[in-house]
Parts: sequence; C-alpha cells; structure tokens
Amino acid sequence: MVDLASYRDMLSKPWGKIQYKLTFAQLAHLENKDILDFGAGFGLVSQFLAQKNQLTAIEPKADMLFADDSQTFTKIQGSLEALEVLADQSFDVICCHNVMEYIEPSQRAAYFDQFRRLLKNNGKLSIIKHNQVGKVFQSVVFANQPEQALDLLQGKGFESKSFAHGSSYSKEDLVEYSQMSIEDYHGLRTFYSLQPNAFKTEEDWVEKMVKIELAVSNLSPYKDVSFLQHFWLRKE
Repeated sequence: MVDLASYRDMLSKPWGKIQYKLTFAQLAHLENKDILDFGAGFGLVSQFLAQKNQLTAIEPKADMLFADDSQTFTKIQGSLEALEVLADQSFDVICCHNVMEYIEPSQRAAYFDQFRRLLKNNGKLSIIKHNQVGKVFQSVVFANQPEQALDLLQGKGFESKSFAHGSSYSKEDLVEYSQMSIEDYHGLRTFYSLQPNAFKTEEDWVEKMVKIELAVSNLSPYKDVSFLQHFWLRKE
C-alpha cells in the first residue's frame, strides 16, 4: 500500500527536490514529442515534459494522478489495461521511472510488450531503475544496515517507506524484458544517497550537489555505482 503522506513529505525535502532536478536535466532535450509517462505519480515529470511536448500520463492511483487540478496534460487512471487500449505506435518516447520494481517480476515482460507496441519506430524508452550496487552502498554507508545489504546481495526484495515491497532487476533483465537495445545510461544519486541528511539542509547544498551529480552522471565508474540508473532504450 502506498503511503502518500510519507511520499509527499519526501518530495518536500532537499533530497526529494534534487531527485527531480536531476531527472529534469536528463529529460530537458525532449521537445515536440508525443510522450507517455507511465506510473506518473503526482505528475511532476509529466508537468515538466508537457511544457514542450504532447503528454499523456497513466497512473493507477487516482489520489496521486488527480492531486493537482492545475495540470493540463492528458490523465488516464489505470495500469496494464490502460496501455492495452491505446493505439499502436502512438508515442515517440515512453517514460517509466521507478515503477517496475513494484510490479511482480513475472508480470514485467507484459508491460514492456505494451511499451514496445506503443512506441513508434526508432522511439525511445526512458527507464529509471534501482541499481543493486548503489543500494548496497546506501544500505551500509547511509543507513548502517549491513544485514539489509546482505539481503540485497542475495537477490532478496526491499521495503520502501512510501511504496511498500519491491525488488530490483539488472541491466540484463531490462534487455530481456524489453527486447530492445540499450542506447545509453546515466547515473542518478551517485553521491547524495550516501551523505548524512544533516548536510542536505545547508542553504546551497542542492545547487552544489546538482553540479557534481550531473558532472559524473555519464562517467564510469560513477554511473555504475549510483543508487538509480537512467536507461535509454530504442525500438528498432
């Protein structure tokens, strides 16, 4: 069950705000595209992209999707069934950010089948996913929970304060699910997930951290140890 109060509170904190600043920076090049944002949540990414694109947002939870009635992009409540009724090759880009972790592994391929059907030829899929390496680092360094890190290493799931139980998947899993080729990937939260929260309330912390996070987001080994990874896949 989603804890919306906890999630809203996180978004108001510096570590919630910086997540979207980094995500927006990696999406800012998208213009004049037909875009689907699947698992849109409160519509923050949708709202950003709708400034320069035609945007459709799908989200199963009505209290998230319709929380802000000032948003003007198209909103559809639903999940897999909402994807299934959309026309073939409707979108240039599909965004699916921090969603697949909370879908049963046996059901994930069905969602990617729909994404592939809905993308135009040479269309792109933007996937933000948890990275096991980064989660292990965070569990040990930030959270001081080595037992949790051992569970992650053994492939066990994790508990999210806002989104309940989830499980990560690998880059190889992503290719298998999607049947698409990876064009590029970037890191998200390479450093700030490891810092004590006391640092994050300093006046200029967000600005300084955005600069360093973006500076390493497409560099190895930094993007290979980040807490999240942003993959771009292309439909050929």
